[in-house]
Amino acid sequence: MLQEISAVTREYDVVVVGGGFAGARSAAELSSAGHDVLVIEGRDRLGGRMWSELDRLGGRYPVEWGGAFMVDRPTYPLTWQVIDRAGLDLAWGSPADTDLIWFTGGERRVGPLPVPFDELASLERLVVRVQELAGTIDLDAPMHEQDLSSLDVPWPQLLEGSGLGPHTIDLWKAHIITLAGDDWTVPSALPFLRSIAEAGSVLGATFFDAPIDTPMARTLGPQLAGGTASLYEAVSEEAKGDLLLGHRVRRIIEESDRVEVVTDEMSVFARAVVVAVPLGVLNDVEFEPALPKRLQSMAAEGVSAQAEKVTVLIENCPRPFYAHGSPAEGGFATISSTVHGGDTAVAIGFTTSPGALDLTDIASVEAAVRVYLPDCRVTDVAFHDWAADEFSRGTWSYLRPGQSADLDLVREPRGRLAFAGSDYDRRLGVEGALHSAGLAATEVSQILATDR
Repeated sequence: MLQEISAVTREYDVVVVGGGFAGARSAAELSSAGHDVLVIEGRDRLGGRMWSELDRLGGRYPVEWGGAFMVDRPTYPLTWQVIDRAGLDLAWGSPADTDLIWFTGGERRVGPLPVPFDELASLERLVVRVQELAGTIDLDAPMHEQDLSSLDVPWPQLLEGSGLGPHTIDLWKAHIITLAGDDWTVPSALPFLRSIAEAGSVLGATFFDAPIDTPMARTLGPQLAGGTASLYEAVSEEAKGDLLLGHRVRRIIEESDRVEVVTDEMSVFARAVVVAVPLGVLNDVEFEPALPKRLQSMAAEGVSAQAEKVTVLIENCPRPFYAHGSPAEGGFATISSTVHGGDTAVAIGFTTSPGALDLTDIASVEAAVRVYLPDCRVTDVAFHDWAADEFSRGTWSYLRPGQSADLDLVREPRGRLAFAGSDYDRRLGVEGALHSAGLAATEVSQILATDR
């Protein structure tokens, strides 16, 4: 385990800047390889954009302020290795029959069909078209070596002229918003098309096998019964070294044989550095020499996911539910119960765009939920504004147009620096953090080996 210190008295082999999952995994691999490691975290806690509170709503229910769903094993293999090794218990949500609620084309419907019967042909055309576009991606070739510019655009531009019905458009819009964490005019279509190509079909990229056959379980997977803090503990348990909490890094100065890391309080020297901070805060750190222009530009753009994830305590909710749609006035693109008992539900919602709701106003949130559940009462709301958080500047990792081709290139090590984090990886969430951390640890070990 990392040992918290208040002052630095020596030089280290490696400084890891950032104490999220990528930082923890990097520290674990590097310290296991025998390197002397210091982790510097600007917050007063570890875990980055995954953060648990087990007794929050009404003092009874857990809240995951950030990322929480583990998705399926083929998509998250490294994450599931940790879950299996640590024997972490899973929470799949209620196994009871779930009401499917849709709000598209300005109308609310309940039932298994996501669009009205007369638009099923339109929905089929959408699926076929998206499948055809995904089939043009060569999975064996690097993204930056392919001309995919026609796919690296927002979804409205990609689907223009497809003759889709209004319900079909609203359904797909809500799906993209939930996936990418922002209005569908913002993210690139290319990342999801690549996921479809990898899965072999649109349905394969959207649904997977789960022991509980509910929409939430089959699209987002389980949560961890012990919260994401239990996953972080399992990832970081092998990390040995020192830890500085509440120390924000301001400058990273690379010299010929070492690196100086400057915080508000002190300077620390190391032979190499893993930069494991989110892409959106990268330009808050002054690098000497400066970072490549394209990386600076991507950092200024930030990830596309800027909308909010909200946890809501709902009463007068007799059945578990999964709701999906595009309310004209904004609100929730998706909201679904994860815990249900009697007529009370804990639900997770994803807003249609940043600031679509005043989340500090329970009445505003209740009005948005009532688009799907007209008779419900909202009694408590929990959320964290990750977009405004100076240590994250975004919710989860999703790419804007023009960023996909450069992603593999900007993460490459330079000098004595290596980069890690889900924002620098094509894999989503914690999986991207773990994968990029492994790459960064290998790169740093190679850097240190050349010093001998």
